[in-house]
Formats: sequence, C-alpha cells, structure tokens
Amino acid sequence: MRSTAPWALLVLSLLGARLEAQAPAAADLWRVTTTSLTRPAALQSGTIGVFWNPAPGPAPGGLGLGLEMTQTPDVLGLSGFIGGAGYSPWKPVQVGVIVGLMQVRDLVRTTTSPNSQDGSIPVHELVVGANLGARSPIVQGGVLLALHSQRFDVLEASGWTLDAGVKLTPHPRLRLAAATHFLPIDFSRTHTTDYYLGVEYVVGDSLVVAGIVTRVALSYGATYPGSGDWEHTLAGGLQVGSAVLISAALTSESAYGERSFRAGLGVELFIGRYDIEAALGSGMNDIGPTYRVGIDARLLQ
Repeated sequence: MRSTAPWALLVLSLLGARLEAQAPAAADLWRVTTTSLTRPAALQSGTIGVFWNPAPGPAPGGLGLGLEMTQTPDVLGLSGFIGGAGYSPWKPVQVGVIVGLMQVRDLVRTTTSPNSQDGSIPVHELVVGANLGARSPIVQGGVLLALHSQRFDVLEASGWTLDAGVKLTPHPRLRLAAATHFLPIDFSRTHTTDYYLGVEYVVGDSLVVAGIVTRVALSYGATYPGSGDWEHTLAGGLQVGSAVLISAALTSESAYGERSFRAGLGVELFIGRYDIEAALGSGMNDIGPTYRVGIDARLLQ
C-alpha cells in the first residue's frame, strides 16, 4: 500500500461493533481538518461552524448555506468536505443540518507482486447531523445529534454522537465559548472525543491604517483530545475594511510524548452575502500540509 496505509490500519485495528453509541474509529480523520482552522474550534462561526460548536452566532442568520473542502497532498491521500444549511424560523431559534465525508484516496490492493490489483480499497467516514440552537444577545447555545458511518474495504461500523456548545458575549469586545466534539450519545469517553474552549478579545475595532478602518482580534483556544494531552492555540485576525479578513494561528500539540507546533494562515473575503475563505495548515504532527476552501452564503435576511 502507499504511505496512507497507517491511517487505514488505524481504522481497521479500532473497528468496533456495527452500531454503537459512539463515533467509529475513522472519526479521527476529521482531526486533519482542524489543522487548517485559523481560530480556535470553539469560536468557529457561520453555517459550517456548528460542526465544531453547535451554538449559533449572536445575530439572526436567516437562511445560511455552506460548503468546505479539505485536501492534503497525494502522499497523504486525504480529502473531504462538509456541507450544511441553517435556518432561523424565529429570531431566537436556529435549526440546521450537516453532512460531511472524509476519505483516504488511492489505497490499492496488492499481493506478493509489486504491481497493484484492479480496484481500490474504500476507506471513509461519513457524518450526518441535525442541529438545534437558540440565541440571545449575550448567550447562545445549541446541540448537534450526528450519525457516523465508516467503511474500511468490506468492513463497516456506525455510531451516534451528541454534542453541545455555548457561546457567551458579555461585552461587545469579548467572546467566550466551549463545546464538545463527537461525544458518544451514552456519554462514555472515547479517543475520538474532543473538548474545546475558546476566548476572543477585540483589541481594536476602529483602528485607521492608511486611511482604512481595521479591526484586530486576538484569541486563545484549548483542546482536550481523547489522547489526554492538551493542545493550545494562539490566533489573531486582522480585518481590513469590510471586505478582507487575514487570520493566523499557532498551535502547540503533543505527539509521542513530545511537544511540536503547527501554524495556520487564512484569508477570507466578504462579497455581499457571500463569505469565501481559503486556509492552509502546516499539518498534524508534521505529516504534511492541509488545504481548505469554503463558501458561506447568507440568504433571506
């Protein structure tokens, strides 16, 4: 097999029952997408943001549609997408759906011959979820119920997760957030579950640089993964006028008992009702970069 085989072997070695009250082992693949986030996961916003924190944003969203694509180099062979829709039937309430797929590409069958056999080996994790959230000017909260399905060649497994999140805006310059990610529906703790914390402070929202009004925000995030080693993220965002947001993040992570760092850089464009984002992460545990592009449309506002 190609160098993506370790991911596939991880999935195979941790396969559980066909239907359990927890995400299957392949849910680990979604951690690759987190390496391209340029702000703490608990503070993610927009239609796709409920995948990381089920709490909606503080402002009514009308109808939102979002799509994000993730890609790694061929040497890793990972790719995926997250799509979603959110709607506010009443101003305080938001409902939505999320669909995501992460897969390992180009795994081929071999025998004792070095030549590959016909057909590839399917390895993927599919997640489908429903979101319910409520908002006030200060407090926003929500839950996300998700069904997971994984496949490794002819082997399959499924499971349920129930996540909750909260966002607090006690001051226009300050935001606090906390969320679970892939928490088993029976509240048992597994290696696929992450716990997110985040805080953001707007240093200046009316700074004038070269005649352009800019906004500067700094944030800190902490992740407690199933492995039990805390990850810490420092991030900053510079919004130039009302059209461009440049963001960067530096994360300290632990692997094999050693600390390492990964960086992320993103650019977001605001064009009318559309937000377009492109981001690059240096990769998890130095295994290679992660590329992410996304679009979020706000309609019926």
